[in-house]
Amino acid sequence: MLTLMLACAEPALEPHFDAPESEGSFTPVTRELSVDGLNLQTWHPSEQAGRGSLFEYDGVISGRARTQGDPWCPEPLPVVVFSHGNTGIRWQSLFLTETLAAHGYLVVAPDHVNNTLYDIDDDLRPEVAVQRPQAVMDAFDALVADEPLGRCVDPEAGYAIIGHSFGGYTTLAIAGALIDSDGMAETCPSEGGFLCGLEELVGPGFADLSDARAWAAVPLTPVGAQAFGPQGLAAVEVPVVLVGAEWDELTSMEEQILPIHEGLLADDLATFLGAGHFSFSVMCDLTSAANGCEDGFTPVEQVQSETNLVVLSFLGRERGFQVDWPPAALEVTWD
Repeated sequence: MLTLMLACAEPALEPHFDAPESEGSFTPVTRELSVDGLNLQTWHPSEQAGRGSLFEYDGVISGRARTQGDPWCPEPLPVVVFSHGNTGIRWQSLFLTETLAAHGYLVVAPDHVNNTLYDIDDDLRPEVAVQRPQAVMDAFDALVADEPLGRCVDPEAGYAIIGHSFGGYTTLAIAGALIDSDGMAETCPSEGGFLCGLEELVGPGFADLSDARAWAAVPLTPVGAQAFGPQGLAAVEVPVVLVGAEWDELTSMEEQILPIHEGLLADDLATFLGAGHFSFSVMCDLTSAANGCEDGFTPVEQVQSETNLVVLSFLGRERGFQVDWPPAALEVTWD
């Protein structure tokens, strides 16, 4: 009887993986939800193409995600949490979050309270810096508890974390970078800095805001070199691909990206040539007067297509699939 039962058992499903350069096998579907005062956007893969209408994000912009479509998840899906930038919004990098869903990933992004397009309060920036990693953790927990998407999540499998700018700081903190409060206390009085004041909230020494459930990290043009310092960055053990933009005027290669790369030691750095700070967001769809959007920069569509390729290849590699690494993105240099 045991032999017969084994013979009739269904074979285990192979994890799904699309070629990183492809459009993906699925229709991305998105929805909004609010959990304990936290606004969230989710994206999931669906096999039901064309259901509903294109989703209009806050009445501002549409991508390719639909409003309807049952989640495809014959097995638990890999999860990505996305963290937006300063004065950003949960859907600010929909080119990436929608593409991840089209490739079979389950994605969730929180609005960081007091730091969005609609409620920014720069006076609360240090408090926001402390709260941001917790919002990422809460977003993952909300996804696990959600109906119906929670059925597509293995809580023990954790998540990959991706973030832009201030979200890049959040990504590094989640991945294990320690806040060097003593170092900030030395440099902030004379030099100032975007995150100064954070050291007063987390206390002396090194502060840990990480989440052990994170298994990969992609900080896109992050801020945080001063906040973490070399010692704080050296504490990161999660695989990281750091993304910088050659002509970034907000988190420049010299002041932020290269010091962060040096602190992370052996992790990969992808520098997008001719790109600016907002090349990795929808900002250029809303205005041409932002760094990365003006004439002379690498076209945003190209930067974003190549970002998708880098992210999908990296996550695929970390999940054990055979991928070309580094991928052959035409306007990227690697270190």
